[in-house]
Amino acid sequence: MSDVVVDSSVVAKWILPESDSAQAQRLLDETAASGDRLIVLDLVFPEVTNAIWKRCRQRHITSTEAAALVGALVKLPVVIEPAIPLLPQALDIAVKYDRAIYDALFVTLAQRLRLKGVTADEPLHNAVRMDLPQIQLLRGWTFA
Repeated sequence: MSDVVVDSSVVAKWILPESDSAQAQRLLDETAASGDRLIVLDLVFPEVTNAIWKRCRQRHITSTEAAALVGALVKLPVVIEPAIPLLPQALDIAVKYDRAIYDALFVTLAQRLRLKGVTADEPLHNAVRMDLPQIQLLRGWTFA
């Protein structure tokens, strides 16, 4: 394997039970076992914490469970990259592919680092896959 950039949709699956959580966990485990790095944007933490809050608000989890999940989130073995330096290029990508800036920041980071990016966001993947094959869908991720 090699270092991999992952977006919030993948990180959320490490913390919250969702479809493809097992595949996301395998990505986490196998990347760590190989000594490679998982790289995320700093904005992953507020985004995933917001998903945890929504589960709590909907009464799917308690506030105690939510706090424990946030505790697990901040302990993930990831390398954190800042979003701010990526904003100009991300804006271009957001406009070109009609994607949210959050999604475009993930794509920009993968491009800038010249690494594969893994997302569970199928609409994002479908929007960029022809031009940016390094952005791969979690469901189709193959482990080498």
